[in-house]
Amino acid sequence: MAIRLPDEEDVAYAKKQILDRKKSVAVVGSIFILIVIFFTTDLYNYALIIAQPTNKPGLCPLYDPIVPKSFIKDNSTVLTILNDESFRLQSVQKLANAVQVDTQIGDDQPDVDEAPELWEQFKGFHAYLEKTFPTIYAELEVEYVNTYGLVFTWKGINTGLKPVLLTAHQDVVPVQKDTLDHWTYPPFSGHYDGKFIYGRGSSDCKNVLIAILESIELLIEKGFTPSRTVIAAFGFDEEASGRRGAYHIGKHLEKKFGKDSIYAILDEGPGLTLDPISGQIIASPATGEKGYTDIIVELTTPGGHSSVPPDHTSIGIISELGYFIEKDQYGPIFSAKNPLLQYLQCIAVNSDKVPILTKKAILRAAFDKFARSKIVESLTKNPITKYLIQTSQAIDIIKGGEKANALPENVKLTVNHRISVETRVVEIHEHFTKRVIEVAKRHGLDVVSFGKTVFKGDGKSGTFIISSPQALESAPVSPANDTVWKYIAASTRHVFEDVVFTNLTYPIIVAPVVMPANTDTRHYWDLTRNIYRYSPFFATDFKDSHIHSVDERLEFDGHLQLLAFFYEYIQNIDTSKADN
Repeated sequence: MAIRLPDEEDVAYAKKQILDRKKSVAVVGSIFILIVIFFTTDLYNYALIIAQPTNKPGLCPLYDPIVPKSFIKDNSTVLTILNDESFRLQSVQKLANAVQVDTQIGDDQPDVDEAPELWEQFKGFHAYLEKTFPTIYAELEVEYVNTYGLVFTWKGINTGLKPVLLTAHQDVVPVQKDTLDHWTYPPFSGHYDGKFIYGRGSSDCKNVLIAILESIELLIEKGFTPSRTVIAAFGFDEEASGRRGAYHIGKHLEKKFGKDSIYAILDEGPGLTLDPISGQIIASPATGEKGYTDIIVELTTPGGHSSVPPDHTSIGIISELGYFIEKDQYGPIFSAKNPLLQYLQCIAVNSDKVPILTKKAILRAAFDKFARSKIVESLTKNPITKYLIQTSQAIDIIKGGEKANALPENVKLTVNHRISVETRVVEIHEHFTKRVIEVAKRHGLDVVSFGKTVFKGDGKSGTFIISSPQALESAPVSPANDTVWKYIAASTRHVFEDVVFTNLTYPIIVAPVVMPANTDTRHYWDLTRNIYRYSPFFATDFKDSHIHSVDERLEFDGHLQLLAFFYEYIQNIDTSKADN
């Protein structure tokens, strides 16, 4: 039998088969590598975001505006509030004169009965209010709680409806004397330049207090008789945590009406502004508050003549601690416990101006760690939103030293913390103590933390003592999906779409946020679950008001918007339909 040798065609065919097999192996290998890369890198996570559906209409309902019957019949009063120059100037005068009454308070003032002279400026403020709002003092029940707390009760004719509570505070933070020459106008002048009203308390928060009283006064003048009782309560030491004012008011109202007796509470808080994601006007009542603690660390060391100093004085050591604290910032924490997530979801489902990938990432953030990390990355780039998801720490007070040639024997440092809603006060205290121990080790110092010795030094160099005069866990989160919320949202849409911004091409979204600061509502938790820190007026930039700073001011259009909201809201909720 003859044996045929492979010819060129056979060789070519064999080579082709080998090449095809190599290509197949290469393709399979490439696919395998791509699969590995896809599932072991962020590509898979990005693919999940891209695949995320955005049709979630029930996630954050957009409530239709609700309009009072009086507005339908005759809207002239609301238009007068917002547009009439004569009314505007009268309102300016009421707020300006309120600012002119100095109601500064400090952090450590004693109780009213212990040092009445330190609180007497509130007598002048009360006299001003009675002179300015005689109709209210004549028509409403007026109660003085712990001497200077004010509670006005406008009794409704339907006792089956729970009362609404509108609150603000009379006091203001002190003006630092060294800054007096930096003010454009004196801090208690109440100066009005045609656009802004200047002065301490103009935006925090005598504007809210005066707007509440103006709205009630107007309603009385227009012959409105409430079915639902309206309560206006004004503490006098909110800037020092409300222990003398709102605390006693809360107990007074609880005794008078009972626990869970209030329909809703509206206190100072965020309002309406331009959302940076959508570019739209968004209203943002705060349904929760961050926790709070002031931590004081005191260092005592041996004294002596400054001509023979130690290598590190107590001021030097406490400064080292301050530097260490500021280098060790808290990291962001973001979860469904934070109302800010619901805010972002509301924007995502109700605005067509949000970029599609941003919208998808927001909607996955509730259950997807990677998507949430992308949102956190974005939030932490903004100094305002950063502290809505992160514990803040601010070294606000340092005291120590008496004379240039005497070594300081005692120094104190006060650090203010606003605690993320996912973190407990004890965690902050424990972390702070660890920092102090680190510094104490380098200098042979003892550490006594919250009454317990937690570190022993050399017994001669000195002692750190850590304490906290007050601490507060984060507030219970109020509902943002019930009927009470619906009426806040619907009233907001009515006022700001129908009267303020009449040319808007989109609906105003009302979405909950967390309050980074604390309010008097901490003392009202037992009165209702529906607590909203909300000052509904429009501001393009929160920082423009210079709250707690030089040139505190308020754009007066905002004050009139706030007044118009209270005027309409009180009428809107004057029905059992507004109840849960």
